[in-house]
Amino acid sequence: MTRSETDVLIIGAGPSGLALATELTARGRRVHIVERNDRTGVQPRAKTTNVRTMTHMRRWGLAGEVRNRSPLAPSYPRRVLYQTGLFDPPIFSFDDAFCATPGQRDAFPEHAEFVPQYVIEGILAEHVAAQPLARLEFACELVEFEQAGSAHVSALVRRSDGTEGRIDARYIVGADGGRSTVRRQLGIGMTGTRDIASFVTLILRIPGLTDAPGLHHALFHWIVRRDATCIIGPLDQGDLWYFSRLSDRGTETEDVLQIVRRAIGRDVEIEVVARDNWVTHSLLAERYRDGRAFLIGDACHLHSPFGGHGMNLGIGDAVDLGWKLAAILDGWGTESLLDSYGIERGQAHRAVIDSSTRNATFLSEQFADPALSEDGPEGEVARARAADEIEALKAPEFRSLGLVLGYRYMDSPALAPTEPAGPVEETRYTPCAMPGHVAPHAWGADGASLYDNLGKGFSLLVMAEGHNPAELRSAAARHGVPLDVLLLADPALRTLYGVDLALIRPDQHIAWAGNTLAAADKLVAIMRGEAKGRTPSIA
Repeated sequence: MTRSETDVLIIGAGPSGLALATELTARGRRVHIVERNDRTGVQPRAKTTNVRTMTHMRRWGLAGEVRNRSPLAPSYPRRVLYQTGLFDPPIFSFDDAFCATPGQRDAFPEHAEFVPQYVIEGILAEHVAAQPLARLEFACELVEFEQAGSAHVSALVRRSDGTEGRIDARYIVGADGGRSTVRRQLGIGMTGTRDIASFVTLILRIPGLTDAPGLHHALFHWIVRRDATCIIGPLDQGDLWYFSRLSDRGTETEDVLQIVRRAIGRDVEIEVVARDNWVTHSLLAERYRDGRAFLIGDACHLHSPFGGHGMNLGIGDAVDLGWKLAAILDGWGTESLLDSYGIERGQAHRAVIDSSTRNATFLSEQFADPALSEDGPEGEVARARAADEIEALKAPEFRSLGLVLGYRYMDSPALAPTEPAGPVEETRYTPCAMPGHVAPHAWGADGASLYDNLGKGFSLLVMAEGHNPAELRSAAARHGVPLDVLLLADPALRTLYGVDLALIRPDQHIAWAGNTLAAADKLVAIMRGEAKGRTPSIA
């Protein structure tokens, strides 16, 4: 039996586990990742890498590689079309869906990208495998683990060749999906609603369809023809397409293909590359931490894919947990900083689950009026009515920047206490510098992103004259807390933030903001995860 040791043992090499490994190695910590499968995934699953995840990719130096591997040219329309057939005129179009159209925006430094999940996994896996601090093992599964005293955990793993190994780690993280071995061994249950809807997804090779004359190009085609309701769209380079619809898992593939042909509306050659049967759930783990074990990604939340939040939510988990684990391992974080992971991410999970569950209520079937295909006044009225309904009911799914960037953490020991926030406006993002929010983004006069100037640790933005952060610098240094001070006397930035000073965490969330620098010991306590009381954050 082999034996090794590491800082963090990660079970699962999907997007969440690989993102956590990326975050930790970037912060100088050792990781060991084990994955039961012999390679990264092959199913597309997630196809949208949203603006928040692309911002993390930028921070990791991977945004350019994601763009390079996208199957879509920059000129390809990033829109979602509702049609009665793939070649029929659009009834409604969500243009710039998910903020994926290339171009610079004020609200974020990176637009969303359309990339199959297996491509994202491949990019992250290659990056992690190249890190000297990382060890990535495929065809290796967790058998069991135990907490060995108060200092570490010890895990038994078994490789596909039958050999076993013992891995000792300071922490273990379950990123091993909805049937998480880590979660089961910890005895952590899931609460919520199971079996909301059953779907069949096909990966298809359809030669020539992408370039066929008369095709209205889009990321997603929602077909609202009553006998062919589905979602269909291009998947990857060449002739690959995906198809998904409500259907029992027992439905024969040939019967599903008949629906595909009706949805396309033309006689085309179709080859089935893969089939995936899946059921949507609305589930959250009862807790995300047990001693030195943590859950991220699908191991702690399962929900409808409508809205494109799943993979992105798991990567957000990894970022939040990653900097906090690194803080503990570096000696300046506290146990309550680790507790803040579940507090904060649970709030984000609930907001996304609520939204995605509502999105799953309004599928193609909702809008499939037979009159949509009629000529004359009756058809025109039906199509106008359907367009209004589609825009009203589906905007939160395709225009979700308010949910992606506007969510807020509350009541966390890693944030300055502040007043309660109102509900998230899913379709409208308003930058806000109150504690818990993502730091408002801005472009500098030199064309650089504000985020590019932030350090790996905490960053204090000083946006007006007359403030002396010397005491805070000294207090942070005594506790080993990494702190950069950015003197940015920019009136536009001051107006955007609404305050003179803002303390930004390593994950780009606001920790504290005010017009007068708070006592250094109070700010250091927040940075270490020991915030107490409910004092106003704006001085």
